[in-house]
Amino acid sequence: MKSPRKQGLALAVLAAAVLVASVAAGASSAAASSHKVVLYSVATAEQYVNNKDDRERGQGANPFGNFHDANPTTKQAKGPFPGDEALFQFSVYGTPGQTKTVGSGQYTCLFNFNHNVFCNAVYDLPGGTMVGSGAFDFDASSFNLAVTGGTGKYAGMRGNVEVVPAAHHGEQLTFTLG
Repeated sequence: MKSPRKQGLALAVLAAAVLVASVAAGASSAAASSHKVVLYSVATAEQYVNNKDDRERGQGANPFGNFHDANPTTKQAKGPFPGDEALFQFSVYGTPGQTKTVGSGQYTCLFNFNHNVFCNAVYDLPGGTMVGSGAFDFDASSFNLAVTGGTGKYAGMRGNVEVVPAAHHGEQLTFTLG
């Protein structure tokens, strides 16, 4: 007869093996259940929000303490600057030829340093809405955003969208969802 200590160890090893097998099975079924959706978008409206007044307000007397800036900084680089915003609207199409609109999209972006930006995205599509967000270099020709949820048939969806240049000043949107 095995000692209680050896039996406990054997049970722990067996439980760990079952846990590893179930996690591996779940990961493979999750990979099998993910699917791709390819759409195309073209910007229809853009709005840039220059928040320069906020930067200048803090140069002389900072509202967050007793700091007084004796020498205002000089800006030699061109904007956008940290704190500036950009708003975009898109028409979304089902084919690369961009002949039939299937939905719309909106990005609300906030700039930080070195032209990096954080954007919240909403895609209104047949059957529901997908939402996502992410940070990227605004000067890059392609980027990825995390898909964090949605409504309708996209409720509970997670994944990402890869945005790359496409014909006719558009973007190809490749959603990988699970």
